[in-house]
Amino acid sequence: MPRPIKSGLEFEASFPVKGRVLETVLCSDCEAEGYIRMRVARDPQRGWGYDPKLAATFVDIYGLDPRDSYAKVRAGEWAEGRVVCFGFLKRVRGRRTSMVGPVLESGSRLVGAVRVNARVEIDFGFFRSELAFASEEERRKILKAARLRNGSFVVTDVGVDIELKRWGSKETILRHG
Repeated sequence: MPRPIKSGLEFEASFPVKGRVLETVLCSDCEAEGYIRMRVARDPQRGWGYDPKLAATFVDIYGLDPRDSYAKVRAGEWAEGRVVCFGFLKRVRGRRTSMVGPVLESGSRLVGAVRVNARVEIDFGFFRSELAFASEEERRKILKAARLRNGSFVVTDVGVDIELKRWGSKETILRHG
């Protein structure tokens, strides 16, 4: 088993989701927070729907709920919100983006492709993260120290938060916005 990535260049990305709530769980360690598991379309560009019998059409996302929605939403309802992914990046030898396993959850090992042009973007396949720098000089210095350039690959042990905005029937969630 590879060692966890606990240092390096830091990233955070958020993206909107609409999908079905599969489960809500109270944290058994602290009983002060909870987790939500959602099933969302793998390619939202084609729409928010998916076929539950065809695993290639969806991704399960399991994350910490910082807004206490887990206590109000029920399994089976559809929900709209955003997923926040964060972690540290480490350069690796790679040839393609990948996600180990069918579930995006905290601790998942993701491989992303680096694109450097006017911006620095990491493409993890399911989502993208854009890195921000205070100045062009700082950007050059940090990318050089991390040995990142266009076409490089990075790996992260991602952290996942799910922030629900609203929930209800499938028709209500998919019809709005």
